[in-house]
Amino acid sequence: MAAERSAARIERMGYDVGYRLCERLAQHRPLWGRGRLRRSMDPKTQLEAVKFLCKEFWTEVFRKQIDKLQTNHRGVFVLKDLELKWLRRLPPDEESARVGAIRMLAFPCGLIRGALACLGLGGAVVSCDFLADGKTMASCSFNIKVK
Repeated sequence: MAAERSAARIERMGYDVGYRLCERLAQHRPLWGRGRLRRSMDPKTQLEAVKFLCKEFWTEVFRKQIDKLQTNHRGVFVLKDLELKWLRRLPPDEESARVGAIRMLAFPCGLIRGALACLGLGGAVVSCDFLADGKTMASCSFNIKVK
């Protein structure tokens, strides 16, 4: 129970940081402009918002772009980072490392939720998971479902 509360708190901190950082980065963008965002977005605008997240926002935070963006063009996006710095040194075959990876992903998951809220996709559901391949646990996936 305490671990869940701490993960929720870390995710809320990530949300706050993501919202504020995205607000700063997107203030001069003609698509959104100075925080006056539209509340209902068409799928093309949703895709542009997620592309902004993958390219500019992620680069500002992790000094690299998201490695892979997939979508079904119906409001579901999958972002994959194949070399997340925070997960790089975790041992791939230990259960405690898996639990630690899930805890570490709470902050970037909150970052994404906050950035999406700033971009007008506040109702988006974000889930995250790491992709262990036996050699490394540095790969992770963020699933976004826009309501």
